[in-house]
Amino acid sequence: RRRRRRHLYLVLDDWEKGYSIYRVAEDDFHSAPGVDARPAESPLVCIEAQHPFSCCFAAHGTKIFAMQPPESSPGVPVFDTETLGETVCHHPPSRGLVSISNKPVYASAGGSLMALVYFNVDVLGGPGDQPWSWSRVNEPAPFASNRVSCYALHPDGHTVLMSVRAWRPTTAETHPYYHGGRDSTFAFDTEARQWTYIGEWLLPFHGRAYYDRRAWRLCCCDVPPVSRCEAMPSWRIGVEVFFHADSDHHMGATLVYMGDSRFCLLECRAGEDNDDSDRRLRVVEMTSFVLKYYEAGGLRTTHHRAFASMSYQAAHDRFQHAPDPVAFWM
Repeated sequence: RRRRRRHLYLVLDDWEKGYSIYRVAEDDFHSAPGVDARPAESPLVCIEAQHPFSCCFAAHGTKIFAMQPPESSPGVPVFDTETLGETVCHHPPSRGLVSISNKPVYASAGGSLMALVYFNVDVLGGPGDQPWSWSRVNEPAPFASNRVSCYALHPDGHTVLMSVRAWRPTTAETHPYYHGGRDSTFAFDTEARQWTYIGEWLLPFHGRAYYDRRAWRLCCCDVPPVSRCEAMPSWRIGVEVFFHADSDHHMGATLVYMGDSRFCLLECRAGEDNDDSDRRLRVVEMTSFVLKYYEAGGLRTTHHRAFASMSYQAAHDRFQHAPDPVAFWM
């Protein structure tokens, strides 16, 4: 069977009623930086969903789920990047719990889509379940979803690692975990549907792993075990600085893994010529690269970089903080 060609799917908040999904092919990248941003035109699909909840888009298999549709929606809109068709999935049991202060975490692992909302864990599909059926995990999460600082898929393919700020285990039987001054890392097995406390340390990342928000450089660490681990795994930080978070134009960034040690860094910036009359202008700058270790044990990108850029008008300007770009390699 011919291998399906993958693309970068970019979710933009350029529609008053929701979001648009654009496809960026490898041919759209150029070898030299500084290319003019192409306007966001002719999206693959426009999906009705609530603003400002771009964080509620999730990828699973070949499909993109808009997990925060309008309240009147009969289900979750789903876009299939392979067939370019649309369908609707049932709402998860945790519908209605998502808010600005209670952000969810979505992760695809072990053939299932996991949705962590507050303390509730819902799973779509998996062994013994219908492919389009949500089920509630009996054991609630040992922490609230808004405390998750980063998460990553373990190489075993079915375990999700999550680091949680200011949340630690105690010996109390009724409240085994509580909001305190320490940091912890947990593992959730999507097959066994069980939580495991790993250790009192944090993975050195923000969001979907890959980078540290404090340094804005690439960062990596050794793979921790899915059982108890007393010490934080050794980690390394890259030498290149990709952008400056204190820039007046910087609005957010996301790193996407493309396979075979390839990554794409997306930075959302306010338009360089922005003034009060055009505060909605956004430019998403994309840089793809290959990551390698050098002899001294450090982390560095190769010289084979590629660049792309897309501009658009945000649908709203009333939100105080712009979310990080949302993109999937599928």
